[in-house]
Amino acid sequence: MVLLLTGGGGHVGEGVAKAAAKRGLIVVATYRGAKPPATACELGDTVHWVACDLTDKDSVKKLATAYDIQQCIHCAAVPNEAFARPDPLGAFEANVSATANLLEVARLNDWKRFILVSTGSVFQLRSMKGDAILENERPQPQDIYSTTKTSAEMLCRMYRTEYGISASVVRISWVYGPPIIAHTLTRGPIPSFLIRAFKGEAIDEGGSDFAVSFTFVEDVAAGLLAAAKAKVLNHPIYHLGPGRNISLGEAAAAIKMAVPEASIKLASGTEPWTKFTALRDPLGGTNLFEDTGWQPAFSINKGVQLYADWLRKRSELWSN
Repeated sequence: MVLLLTGGGGHVGEGVAKAAAKRGLIVVATYRGAKPPATACELGDTVHWVACDLTDKDSVKKLATAYDIQQCIHCAAVPNEAFARPDPLGAFEANVSATANLLEVARLNDWKRFILVSTGSVFQLRSMKGDAILENERPQPQDIYSTTKTSAEMLCRMYRTEYGISASVVRISWVYGPPIIAHTLTRGPIPSFLIRAFKGEAIDEGGSDFAVSFTFVEDVAAGLLAAAKAKVLNHPIYHLGPGRNISLGEAAAAIKMAVPEASIKLASGTEPWTKFTALRDPLGGTNLFEDTGWQPAFSINKGVQLYADWLRKRSELWSN
């Protein structure tokens, strides 16, 4: 059974492609624009890379005709507010129109499963309550990114309820891990702190009050594949994550364990990491475990250690 993986060259998409390749699954991985990185393209003969503009309904139909697709994990999207705000129409086309095109093809071709990868950012306006956000809570979007992702979720639910498609949303949040090598705010503090630590830079800044549900990319990939392969998905919404917020201090401690020479001092506050997003309670709930048996396998210490090891072996990519 062929799995369509959209956005295969992105962070989460590449993670899913790698996990699928290890399982010997046949995958058609799409990309738009530049070709995926070499690390993604060297996954073996079961992963087939195809250029496709998902906002073009005819291109999506041709893709579905060319391959015997039965399942889809839809990762492709404008990934955060930093990219969505300068071009709201482009964000709508990428996050909403592309989802509509895929769901319509899923309906016409009777796909067995459709997984929309969404985000905890759909709860931007929800006030902090100190409790996990459960799957039955209504989204409260605010900005361009969270509004377009909420719209895509509504489409997914519509095709599920009105046409009987096995379509579900899996929300994720604050994913970290290979192959990201970046200092940008939208990638979060973990890659930034690791690279700066390896370079011998002392980190002395705010952020001690920053806490989010950091999730290692391999956990995300395993959870998405579990949802795609489940016999039955009983719910329209699933939350994937550690089920708790992890403080930046705890993440910094994990970085110091992985890179003993790291010098990290954190003052109070959440900046700069909340420039493009608001703090929120962690995603919680038991739907994914109950329907697939998935649960996180990587603690923050284990995930950061693996990430640090991966970066250490590729110093030529971040040393300049």
